[in-house]
Amino acid sequence: MSKLFHQLEYCFVGSLNPVKLEAIKMATAEYWPKIIIKGFEVDSGVSAQPRTDEETYLGALARAKQALTLGLNQSKPHSKATCLGLGLEGGVLTKGDELWSTVWVVVTTTEGKVYEANGARFKVPNIIAQPILRGEEMGPVLSRLFDGADIRHTNGAIGVVTRNFVTRAEEYGSIAKLALGLWYGAGWDDILAQSYERAKTI
Repeated sequence: MSKLFHQLEYCFVGSLNPVKLEAIKMATAEYWPKIIIKGFEVDSGVSAQPRTDEETYLGALARAKQALTLGLNQSKPHSKATCLGLGLEGGVLTKGDELWSTVWVVVTTTEGKVYEANGARFKVPNIIAQPILRGEEMGPVLSRLFDGADIRHTNGAIGVVTRNFVTRAEEYGSIAKLALGLWYGAGWDDILAQSYERAKTI
């Protein structure tokens, strides 16, 4: 394990979905195995089925901000504790006549800074895409196709199309780890500049 530059005590997540909470657990396990992860039911401020990249991003941002506020108010961490709010939002977007999946993860800090990552883009198979293009949500569509199974809270569309080679928790977890990594690595440019200045004096 690399030397830790930042300790992290709390991750407040804007969802009670067990898949999203597991994703954060996976994203933090290596560096912060003792972290406290708490989920909160929040209003994403967007439609239940975000239909553009921008709408999906705004949903993740709203979740992260609300989660941080609720977490700080309810958990009352000590004054020096490092706490982050995280929002995870999945949506779809159209590319020509195709429907594609997209996922955004947003990290917010107590200082008001925001870090974001996006990924998990893949073409949604036509049998799933067509009902969504007609106005339905992906979760109910998948549930209907798979005999009522709650796909949204289990393996998700990515699990379906990959036969669980990639799970929804892994899908979200990789993007969450990237967003957390951008927070963790913040200030790298200042360190680089300082190293450059020191090198010039040698």
